[in-house]
Amino acid sequence: MWDDDRDGRREHEGLARALDESGAPDGRIWNGHAWQEWDAWSETGSVTFPLRPSGPTALRAECQCVWNGPARPLDADPSATAAAVKADWEQHIAAVTVADPPRDVAEEMSDLLLRLSALAQERPLAALGALRELEGTIEPQRVVAVGRARRGGESWQKVAAALGVARQSAWEKYQFAGTGADVDAAYAKAEPPAS
Repeated sequence: MWDDDRDGRREHEGLARALDESGAPDGRIWNGHAWQEWDAWSETGSVTFPLRPSGPTALRAECQCVWNGPARPLDADPSATAAAVKADWEQHIAAVTVADPPRDVAEEMSDLLLRLSALAQERPLAALGALRELEGTIEPQRVVAVGRARRGGESWQKVAAALGVARQSAWEKYQFAGTGADVDAAYAKAEPPAS
């Protein structure tokens, strides 16, 4: 099995699943040096696959998040095919984690939300003031990030996915963000406060 351990995350695990001649999943995986009976991802509640008497004819990459890669015909040495399906899985990981914030940023955001929640309980007006100030800095940061992503060659589809909106919505709201002057103006508003 393969782990994605970027930034200390372990949200994705992968493996090389055996497939029978019909392309159906077999109850085996290739563990790097031998076939191993391993039928289901316990966290996803996937069905149990029976062992096929004829033996595997192909491998595919599978991820714990329920993604499956393409079937690849089994070479005489399963390790060679397993290397190809691992590359498929690594491409999947790169694509799905590109918009994930680094772990330290995610932890700091979580800490900030906890502090704002506590402040709202103790001093609700102070919490409202802090939230107003935070909202005023978020949109300029978005404009900067969208502009830099577009100038870096990212598609509107990828930008929209990272924003969690439809491609058309992202384009309508941020189409101006690709110009240098607009990004520079937003960046000037988005500069972090001096410490």
